[in-house]
Amino acid sequence: TLSPTQELYAFGNVGGRETEGGFFYRNPNSRSGVYTAGDIRAVVDTNIRRGDTNVISNCPALTSPGSGGGGSLDPALVAADALALANLPANCWVLNQILPGGYTPQFGGTLEDASIVGGMRGEFENGLLYDFSASFGRNAVEFFLNNTWSPSFGPDGIVGGELQRDFDIGEYSQSETNFSADFVYPLDVAAFASPLNIAFGAEWRDEVFQVRVGEERSWAAGRFAFQSGNGTNFYNDGTTPLPDLSIGAHGFAGFSPSQAGKFGRSNYAVYGELEADIVENFTMAVALRFEDFEDFGDTTNGKIAARWALTDSFAVRGSASTGFRAPTPGQSNVTKVSTTTIDGELQQRGQIPPTNPIAQSLGAAALEPEDATNFTAGLVWDVSDSISLTLDYFNIDLEDRISQTGSIVIADRPVPSNQNCPIAQANPFASLADCLQELGVPGASDLNSVSFYTNDFETTTQGLDFVATWNTDFGDAGNGVLTAAWNWTETEVNAVGIEVSRNRIVDLENFNPETRGIFTYNHFLDKWRFLVRASWYGDWIVGDYSGDPGFVDPSDPNWSRDNPVFSIDCTVPNDKCYDGDWLFDLEVAYDFTDNWSAVVGGQNIGDNFGPVDQDNLDGTIGSGNTYDQSTAWGQDGGFWYVRLRADFD
Repeated sequence: TLSPTQELYAFGNVGGRETEGGFFYRNPNSRSGVYTAGDIRAVVDTNIRRGDTNVISNCPALTSPGSGGGGSLDPALVAADALALANLPANCWVLNQILPGGYTPQFGGTLEDASIVGGMRGEFENGLLYDFSASFGRNAVEFFLNNTWSPSFGPDGIVGGELQRDFDIGEYSQSETNFSADFVYPLDVAAFASPLNIAFGAEWRDEVFQVRVGEERSWAAGRFAFQSGNGTNFYNDGTTPLPDLSIGAHGFAGFSPSQAGKFGRSNYAVYGELEADIVENFTMAVALRFEDFEDFGDTTNGKIAARWALTDSFAVRGSASTGFRAPTPGQSNVTKVSTTTIDGELQQRGQIPPTNPIAQSLGAAALEPEDATNFTAGLVWDVSDSISLTLDYFNIDLEDRISQTGSIVIADRPVPSNQNCPIAQANPFASLADCLQELGVPGASDLNSVSFYTNDFETTTQGLDFVATWNTDFGDAGNGVLTAAWNWTETEVNAVGIEVSRNRIVDLENFNPETRGIFTYNHFLDKWRFLVRASWYGDWIVGDYSGDPGFVDPSDPNWSRDNPVFSIDCTVPNDKCYDGDWLFDLEVAYDFTDNWSAVVGGQNIGDNFGPVDQDNLDGTIGSGNTYDQSTAWGQDGGFWYVRLRADFD
């Protein structure tokens, strides 16, 4: 405190965390680009050098048992396969020799988060309140991928007698710097029932998104990425082309130099708000904000809100406003390659920037800001001294909504004549995936599909929020608070672009449960506190219709950009339709002193892992997941914890 009307303040935080989780299992009899090339074992010839063409190898073309069209895992076929692998010529190599049982990559990251805020606030002699502040925050995640390998290096990836299995795949970081000045002045106005509260201020912000390059073998192409010689190098049968193996750490290729970089922007804003009791029990507020972005220009948005207390215990409230959200530097610039499931099968999918030439050939454009129109209406009712209720309705219309397109297949998609793709000039069978590889995205030639952020959505989201609170008193047995919170939210896609997949539209409308309820009871008895919580998640649907071509065909007579309606097919293996369920939490706390307490608790004590992945029910190999990834509450089951807490005055 500098004086009775002025003080300096500062606070901050430093935190860190490391997480690791399993990716999809790689089947040693069917994983294409790693163990197989179609139905044939992915045998590599170590005698072939990068750039060799018209080679007939002495390596045999071995049909893999259990692959897509390679027969079943019949014991006789398995024995014959094992014998053939054991008798390969010395220059012929296959991953089964090192990892015969397959593998499951382990993806993780080390997170570091830090921020600091400082400022000065106080009051001038004329009654004007002020707050000058500055802040800086940075969040960085260093990614790693373990228990995998870089297929295109093949046996060249063996270092010191062991195949390299662990990779540093790079880092994402986001930093923000803010300076702001805020003022509040209460002005007596005879016409109003209260002083007119005048608030205004200005803000400047700078944000930077940075991608750091991963270690070279996590993204670089080894010599076996091009072993086929564009289809001119063959196994010893003279007709089956040698395989090209996947590029990059398998599961999540590292960030290459062409993906890395620093992307930033700055913006400033000025804003003001007026609030007063116009008459007794009727409060009204209006606000206006002007903001100018370095990359998107300026925008002006406003809000009007009111609250009317009809009685001492009952009031109604509402608001109307416009909104604006600029895309983040990350959304505009991120590139990554990872493994996903499409129709229950493992496939490589890439996310590319909307400014990438391949994305633009598919209809993408540089991202623009979102615009929103918002309405709310609600009521507050103190039923008694111990019971209170609130009910609010909200409606949000979004134009130019930013979202991913969904999977757009590029593996077999021909290169448009206007696409600058030199590889297509040399190879008439080149696909858009090959062009993407040529543009510097590691592993792109192995991609089945891509997605990118787009503004091509218009949606309406509406919902209800209901909260009821009951304070109880049991005398010597203590007191408690029972809270019931229930939400219903519905999103409808009003219009989309032609590059948006049918499954993505279904997900936007149905991926999250429309209803959710949380019922919590806290009981206090002397130094003890007891908590019981029940959470309800409603039904949800994952768009997974196998007939989805990856993009909407504008020539389809059933399709309309302004009426993107699709029926849901819940029969396996089409859309995944899941029933809602309950989760339960318990917690007990004890206060040793005013400053020290201990807490023991459990979340999801019923160990609910969510529904079984329906891809495992259609008779195919599937992803190897037991539980579906779309589970509303995750697939990690129960979580138990013990905490010791200290409060320092």
